Parts: sequence; C-alpha cells; structure tokens
Amino acid sequence: MTHSSEAIARKPLFFGWWQVVVALLVQAVATGTIAYSYSVIVVPLAGEFESSRMTLMLGMTTMTLVGGLLSPWLGASIDRFSLKRMMLIAAVSLGLGFIALSLINGIWQMPLIYAVFMSVSSVILGPLSASTLLARWFSKRRGLAMGLAAMGTSIGGFLFPPLLQFLIDSYEWRTAFRLLGTVVILVLVPLIALLATDWPAQRQLYPDGDDAPPVQAEGDTATRYDSVRAILRERNFWTIALVMGVLFSTYSMLLSNLAPFAIGSGATAEQAALMISIVAVMGLIGKLLFGTIADRVDLRFGLAGSSTLLAMGLLCYLGNDNFNLLLAGSALVGLAAGGMLPVWGALMAQAFGVGSYGRVMGLMNPIIMPFNILSPPLAGAIFDRTGSYQLTFVLFSTLLLLAACTLPLIKLKR
Repeated sequence: MTHSSEAIARKPLFFGWWQVVVALLVQAVATGTIAYSYSVIVVPLAGEFESSRMTLMLGMTTMTLVGGLLSPWLGASIDRFSLKRMMLIAAVSLGLGFIALSLINGIWQMPLIYAVFMSVSSVILGPLSASTLLARWFSKRRGLAMGLAAMGTSIGGFLFPPLLQFLIDSYEWRTAFRLLGTVVILVLVPLIALLATDWPAQRQLYPDGDDAPPVQAEGDTATRYDSVRAILRERNFWTIALVMGVLFSTYSMLLSNLAPFAIGSGATAEQAALMISIVAVMGLIGKLLFGTIADRVDLRFGLAGSSTLLAMGLLCYLGNDNFNLLLAGSALVGLAAGGMLPVWGALMAQAFGVGSYGRVMGLMNPIIMPFNILSPPLAGAIFDRTGSYQLTFVLFSTLLLLAACTLPLIKLKR
C-alpha cells in the first residue's frame, strides 16, 4: 500500500456530515411534532373543550402567521449571531410549548401557545436553519447534503404522529403532552450542544473537507446582501420567491384535498390513504435524487424538473377514475415535492452567497407564506362552486408551467 492510499484510508469522516445528522434530526423532531402531529393533538382537545373545527385550526394559523412575520428578523439574526445558540433556544421553546399545552384550561390558550412557542421553533428548527448550516459546511456536495437533511421532515412525519397517539392512548392527553415536551428537550438539546457547529473554520476545516477554501465566483465577496433594500432590489429574489410560492402552494393545496378528491373519484378510504403514503415515500426518494442531481446540473433545471413533475402528477388526476393512474400521479407528486427543499436551498446559496443566506431566506418566507395559506381554501371554494377538482388541477398545472418559464430570469454565477 502506498503512502497516499494510507493517508486516504486514515482520513477521518468530514465533520460536515455530522451537521447533516443535526439538520436531519432537528427537522424530523420539529416538523414531526408540530406540523404532522397537529391533527393528533387537536382530537383530545376537541373532546375536552367541545370546540368547533374552525377554532381547533387557529393554532396552526396563528403559528404560521407569527412565524412568517418573525422570519425576516430571525433570518438576519442567524447571520449575525450564533446559529447553534438560537437552535438551542428554539429546542427548549418547543419542549416548553408542549408542556404549556398540557396545562391549558381553555381552548383559547392553544393558539396563543402556538403563536408564542411553536412559531419561533418552527422557523429556527426548520429548513431556514438547516439550509443555512449546510450551505456553510458544503459547496461541491451542497445539494446532496441538503437532500439528505430534508429527509428528516418525512421521517418525522412518519414517526411522531403514531408515537404521540401511543402516548395519548397509554396515558391521558395532558401527561402525553408533557412527556412529548420532555422528550423533545432531552433529544434536541444534547444533540445540538454536542454536534452543531456554526462554521467549518471553528474546527479548522474548509467546506466539503477540502484542504483549501472553495474558489469563489468573481465579485461574489464584493456583493453582500446585508440590507433588506439590497435584497428586495434583486430580480433573483423575486423570481425564486414566485417559483417557490407556486410550488409550495400547489403541494399544500394537494395534501389538504387529496383524500377527499380520491374518495370522490371512486377510491376507498384505504386507497386514499395509500395515495398519501406514496406521496410521502416518493418524497424521501425525491429528496435524495434531486439532492444528488443538484450538485451536477444547473439548479434552474432542478426547479424546472420539480415543476414539470408536479404538473404531470396533477394531469394524471385530471378527469380520471383509473386508480393506477391516480397512484402514478401520487408518485410524481412525491418525487417533485422531494426535490423542492434541496434544490431551493442550494439555489439560494449559489444566487446570494453564504454570508447573507439566513437573511435572504428569512425575508423570502413571508412572501411565500400567503401562497400556502390561500391555496387550500381556494381549491375548496372551486370545488364548492363546480363540484369537481378538475378546474383546480388545470389552474395549478398552468401556474406551474408558467413559473418554470420564468426560471431563465434567474442569473447564477458560475
């Protein structure tokens, strides 16, 4: 064995991959407990306080609105202060939020708790921090790293709802919420404290584990988006926000209405659940696939692929009661949805650089937020008026293809 091969064999695992583990697990816990477990949480609250369906949904609404309003400030803070410390604060806040939820004596307190505790945690422990952290640690393999970390959202959605339901069935709901809050703190705080590291330089490393810093594009260090005005004047910012708004709103619309649509098309409740499961499973595959591809192709092609696959999935649903085609549509939707986060994260890093990543991402979130809030009720309103989801699928497919046509407006440094 040569000396060079011995050196390669002894080379330790790049510490950046531990940041991928942190980002994956943090997103799994936050997304799994907040978003995916929400419907499990409201069931015992509805029985306890005899609340209307609309009142029960206010928790998610207030959290989304407050999180969107705080996102620009939190994004700027991530660039200025220690990301690790902010993640620790958010982890404690998330756990305390569930403990506080176990103490309520009126349903009006639930949206208040979600606005105060869960809103900050959902932003800091979500894609904003995960993408910022990995954009700092990776350059050449950034897409793969973000794709692997994004799998955490699907894993959390798979694990935490049944876990929480088991706790509720085994104990009464107040005890279950306290146990969940305690588990969240005991899992996330040590994980973040031991492994999370803001920058590779803090461990005398360079991105990707290279022996030298990455070569930056000409003018990259001179152009810093360190003010809101500078960001809002950038065409890339608005183009990316528009495309991602259409992508996320389409996915949000579809997830909210997929089961009613499937049953209305002749599927059984079990078949509708299978369609949702296929979306989730293919989402895992899509995150890994698109994350890998993102390191090898123009990232605009990645977004174009995601938009096209999502439009094709909707077209499979169009005027069709063939269950096999409905399953094919769900597979395409899952693949497309899986590609959104890793491609978006890598594209933002290439378009705006790493130094202002948190600020730009944080400012973009409230612009995307109205798309997500409005699309599910819009689909419901169209169904109420026409008795069908067909017009909805045509509308959103058209929007997706139009959004894909705007991608050449995004200018990227080589």
